[in-house]
Amino acid sequence: MDDLNAIKEFRSGMAPMSAEQEDAVRDRLRTLASTGETEPAPSRPGRRLVLRVGLASALTATAAAGIPLLQGLDGDGPPAAEAAQFGARAAKAVEGRSYAPPRPDQWVYTKTAMAGGFDMNTWWKGVDRSRTEPGEHWERIDGRGYAYVSSRTGRLVVDVIKDNPGKNDSPKVIRRWVGGPPKYTMRNYHTLPADPDALLRTLYAFHYRDQIGKTGPGDVFSMLNEMLQNPIPPRLQAAVYRALPKIPGVRLRRHVRDQVGRVGDAFAYVDGHGERTSAIIDPATYRYLGTGTEAARDIPVTGEPADPNAVARAGTLLSWHAYLTVKIVDRPGQR
Repeated sequence: MDDLNAIKEFRSGMAPMSAEQEDAVRDRLRTLASTGETEPAPSRPGRRLVLRVGLASALTATAAAGIPLLQGLDGDGPPAAEAAQFGARAAKAVEGRSYAPPRPDQWVYTKTAMAGGFDMNTWWKGVDRSRTEPGEHWERIDGRGYAYVSSRTGRLVVDVIKDNPGKNDSPKVIRRWVGGPPKYTMRNYHTLPADPDALLRTLYAFHYRDQIGKTGPGDVFSMLNEMLQNPIPPRLQAAVYRALPKIPGVRLRRHVRDQVGRVGDAFAYVDGHGERTSAIIDPATYRYLGTGTEAARDIPVTGEPADPNAVARAGTLLSWHAYLTVKIVDRPGQR
């Protein structure tokens, strides 16, 4: 799911955050890429947020949330058949590449460039692509650690992750997965089927124990998009490229620029609320370039604030990220 939208939902009914709290949230957002899932209705399953112990601020969310979305709408790109053709070419190009499975104690290092100007109090105004904010983060393969470079101090911050932290744990201990951890991550991506139809069946069948309703196409698009943000096995990457065009509503968008200006073709999905998420792929190397969310049509803001003028206008960029470096390293801080 999209981390920015998780913040939007979490803010509903809350008093404005302090500057210190916003800085803490902003540090997290700068290190994580968003996948663009829409904000669900309140009756849908709760988001699984990363929470610091004692801090009532949502810092990020898992993409594999199992939150049902409405049927995807047609995008503005070429017909779905072209997305399938592009996916087939991409799959053929990557499936034979070499791959060394990481150890559980190794880390995924990710360097990103994110469109700046996000304000959680006026999120519907979008982000400013003319401003780029860098981000660096490390996540341990077994899910037991997370690190990032603070945007304020420039120092490396390393967090320990526990599913059930004790009351005496340090504030550096994060209660990572409220409602349970994601089913599929770097630690077990290799167990997923390499057949695209089997992969889709597996993802559609997954439900969290507290989930309300069925897993929908938007959920599956988000899960596949997040997989591509990691150094996954080539056989799985090929399956993802073939599976994405099979999701109802996915279209191909040509000549989409990521945050640093690289041009790619994108698998795009427009959800029932009108938010379009793009997964941008280099058409020559089939490397994952980045992702972002924009308003495909005018989206009135519901809930807080009760302002009839609060509308995410069509074309507004709500988040935009470029992935510059993604690789396996041995420790946080290593690049």
